[in-house]
Order: sequence, then structure tokens, then C-alpha cells
Amino acid sequence: MGEKDTARIAVIGAGLAGLLCARRLQDAGLRPVVFEKSRGLGGRLATRRAEGERTFDHGAQYITARSPGFRALLENARRAGSADLWRPRLAPGMEGCGEDWMVGAPAMNALVRPLAEGLDIRLQSQVTALRRSSGGWCLDGIDEEADRPFDTVVCTVPAPQAQTLTAGEAALAEHLAAVRVAPCWALMVTFSGSFDPGFDACRLEGEALAWIARNASKPGRAVGRDTWVIHASPEWSGATLELEREEAAARIVALLPAAFGRDLPPIDHAVAHRWRYALTTAPLGKPHLASDDGSLLIGGDWCLGARVECAYESGEAMAMAVLERFGR
Repeated sequence: MGEKDTARIAVIGAGLAGLLCARRLQDAGLRPVVFEKSRGLGGRLATRRAEGERTFDHGAQYITARSPGFRALLENARRAGSADLWRPRLAPGMEGCGEDWMVGAPAMNALVRPLAEGLDIRLQSQVTALRRSSGGWCLDGIDEEADRPFDTVVCTVPAPQAQTLTAGEAALAEHLAAVRVAPCWALMVTFSGSFDPGFDACRLEGEALAWIARNASKPGRAVGRDTWVIHASPEWSGATLELEREEAAARIVALLPAAFGRDLPPIDHAVAHRWRYALTTAPLGKPHLASDDGSLLIGGDWCLGARVECAYESGEAMAMAVLERFGR
């Protein structure tokens, strides 16, 4: 049995970058282990479910593709029924947008579920630090792996969190510190009465709110369950980041009549979610970082920009780097 068959590889994070990297490695004969701190897959390709079959895509709203590889991945997902085009009614001023918007179906994280099939994924497993040892990398916080170092670690968490996890790697700290990722408060809301503002998607230019979407207009969502997602602007989110969720929700609700430009029906559900690291404003400028010996790779969408495709490109690049390290 060769080195590639016995190498222990850890992937931290089960968003698109981490799952794509792990998929490529496993397809090449390696056996990566994916550690994800939350209960589900997809990272910001996320969907929240509420009572009454209501769903809210409260993270990434849609996906576009420029590179042939990513277009092929989305087209394969569409043929498999896990993605579809979203053609919303657009608010005035958005002419020319939306012709190629893709979404997961019936939820955003459906896009990544095929990548996860057959992988060794440990959910609710939070790595608190990475430590070098004589045998490789130890993952603090994962008790069952404490005495079994990994040969290679691929870390796909946001840059500020990666900086904390890799505090002992001074050569990487400066690069990570230069990355800037803005926060976002997301509001998930439903109204008790019928409501049609004349659009399904609206991009706002105000200081407080940035985006409004009728989630129920996306393909594959439950018919008759009218749900809305509102994203606050990076500036507003940054200024209110440490509010309690209930207070953040109340403040965003108070902004809605002006944002919609009309009176609203009574609200029967309003829940806020804080994305502490949502929108890359100063990317790394290359697909990933690597330690001098190539045993630690750090990447994610924040390496290249704010688009979902950036996560794809980073995941592909890290997979190629690991395969080259093991002579593949």
C-alpha cells in the first residue's frame, strides 16, 4: 500500500470549498476526513426551515458561473435536479440582471450534497486549534483524533477564524490579517396576509438594507408558503453586529415599510441570523495559502472574492496542491 493510500488528510469546513476539495481527493484514491462545526453542510449555501414547511435561503441568494469548470458543475447539478435557474421578477433599476441566476433546489445546500456523498464527514466537530507535532498536525477540540496526527490539513474557514486556528504559523499570519470580510445581518420574515410589492428580488442602495428577496419564488420551494429574506448592508451590519438577534430583527423590521415603499401586512414570523463573515471586501488575491512544507493549506471564497464561484476555484486549487504533494 503506497503513501497516498495511508495518508491522513483533514479538511476543516464543509462549505463548497471544503467539500469540493475532499471530493476531488477521494475520487483520486485518498481518504480525507471532513470536520464541520455546525449541524449541516454548505456553509453560507444555507437554508433555514421554520414551522409550516417555510424555508429561507438566508445566506447566499443565488449563484452565477464564469469559468467552464464551474458552469459544468452547475449544469450537472441542474440535470440531477439539485439546482435550477431562478427567474425572479426584478425591482425597477435591475434591468439586465437575473438571466443566469442559479439556486439549489429544493434548498441552497442541495448544490453541495452530491459532493458529500460517500465522504467521511464529522458534523458538530469544531476544531479549536491546529498544532504541529513530530507526526504531523494535531486537531485540538477533536478528542477522538487527539493522538492521531494528520499528514495534511486543508482549512476552509473564514480568514479571521483561520488566523486563530493557525496562530503558531507566523509566516501565514500577515497574509490572513490583510483579508477583510464584512458581516451581514439576515432577516427571515413572513406576513400574515397576502403581500405583493410587485417584485421578487430587489437590490437596495440605502445605508441600512442591501437586498430583499421573495424566497418562495425560487424553484422547488413549497407552493403557497410566502417567505422573504432581507439582508442588511455591510455598514449597518457592522455597526449593529453585537446586538441580540431579537433586537436586530426588530430594527430591521422597522426599516421594511420604507424599503418596500408601502405599508406591510402584520408580520407573523421574523427571525434574524448574524453572518459574522459574509462578504469579502479585500481578498487574499490568490486561490489559497500554504505552509512552506505544503502540509497545511488555507483557502475559501475569501481568497479570490465575494462570489460562490471563488469558493469553487479555491477548493479546486487546494485539491490539486494536495494531489501533487502525494505524486498524483
